[in-house]
Amino acid sequence: MNREFSEDTIVAVATPIGLGALSIVRLSGERAFDIVNQRFRSNTVFIKAKPWRAIYGKIYDDDQLIDEVIVTKYKSPYSYTKENIVEISCHGGSYLSQKIVELFLRTGARLAEPGEFTLRAFLNGRIDLSQAEAVADLIQSQTEFGLRTALNQLDGKLSHTINDIRTQLVDSCSLLELELDFSDEDIEFVDRKQFLQTLVNIQQQLSALIDTYKIGRLAREGVKLVIAGKPNVGKSSLLNVMAREDRAIVTDIPGTTRDPLEVLLDINGVLFRIYDTAGITASSNKIEQEGVKRSLSHLKTADIVVHLFDGASTLENEDIHLMRQINEAGVRKIFRVVNKIDIGLKINLSELFSNNIDILQISALKRIGIKKFEQAISSAIQNEKAMTTGDVIISNVRHLQLLEKAQDSLAKSCREIEKDSSAEFVALYLREALDSLGHIVGAVTSEDILNNIFSRFCIGK
Repeated sequence: MNREFSEDTIVAVATPIGLGALSIVRLSGERAFDIVNQRFRSNTVFIKAKPWRAIYGKIYDDDQLIDEVIVTKYKSPYSYTKENIVEISCHGGSYLSQKIVELFLRTGARLAEPGEFTLRAFLNGRIDLSQAEAVADLIQSQTEFGLRTALNQLDGKLSHTINDIRTQLVDSCSLLELELDFSDEDIEFVDRKQFLQTLVNIQQQLSALIDTYKIGRLAREGVKLVIAGKPNVGKSSLLNVMAREDRAIVTDIPGTTRDPLEVLLDINGVLFRIYDTAGITASSNKIEQEGVKRSLSHLKTADIVVHLFDGASTLENEDIHLMRQINEAGVRKIFRVVNKIDIGLKINLSELFSNNIDILQISALKRIGIKKFEQAISSAIQNEKAMTTGDVIISNVRHLQLLEKAQDSLAKSCREIEKDSSAEFVALYLREALDSLGHIVGAVTSEDILNNIFSRFCIGK
């Protein structure tokens, strides 16, 4: 995105392309009012109309009527971009909204690039970079958990936390810079012991933020839940019950599922990416072997594993071997779920007991215990969220990497203090930490970073 065009007036459709009751065409820039005024006719003189009011009228291409519309004008600096903005609510439909956009392009506007409205909001100081990223997360959120995480970031909670830490570092750095200015006079403006403790406290703040990514990633990407078990224990049946539709083939023939099947579900406000995997068993069939290999691969990257057992059968060596494999995979949460309880239990439940592993009983066929099962898996994530103190949760990998980089720089500063190094070396790493934190909120940035972030937006945002 080339910022040299930031003085242009831009236009784009702000609503999803397709059929609908309404579409919104948005313009932003110094000439927005003038461009719309040339194509809009109403009993109210648009150019003289008070801002932040809806005006009924019609859009014309010369003397040809294009559509009846409602137009709202937002006067700078009290708008989304802090520029003059006009939003035109027209009748829905891709052709009509695009025709209106083309009309304004001929009148002097330029087609907005992806994310350019939000980029202007950032460049004009209405929001910082982390808040701009939260806009995209808000649009893409699929659950209450994801929505709340994005809203907190958009509300500036992350920005406030980062800026507070940056202020502490700036104050410390200023004293060190002062020492450098008076280095010939051997004056020490900073008590090294006290200064070291200040940096340790800041490191602890950064560590607390970094730790929230464990739960924040789940809000953004979803919880990876893998249903595992030997063949024919009811994995596909359980997936279908959870999805409320037949997504997986169910037969009495063991080994029906060969490739892991992924289904995206909102369970009690938490986004789950659920994988129905091939039955894990010893097999001479090369296709089945590949299916088992892929299943085991998914186990290693799962957030939650549901190990399904056939309650109508006794525990077999395959079950025991898989229990061991799941334990060794280092999964954050394991549920052992006994299926087919409607047939009658033959499995010995005491053989399944283990520390920190919940045991549940269900019948996927009769839908017995499914509600309790879903509550258990969603509560496992909600409980982790409850243990996260405060409203600030890191969900963006870019932020995580910058926080880790800042923490590493602070650790180097601490080591220089402990070695009784000169203020110059300590200040060097403090500046690195400041730069890393500045990149999060956009106080320090580059054209490449902005292009990477805003190119992921839709054009009308």
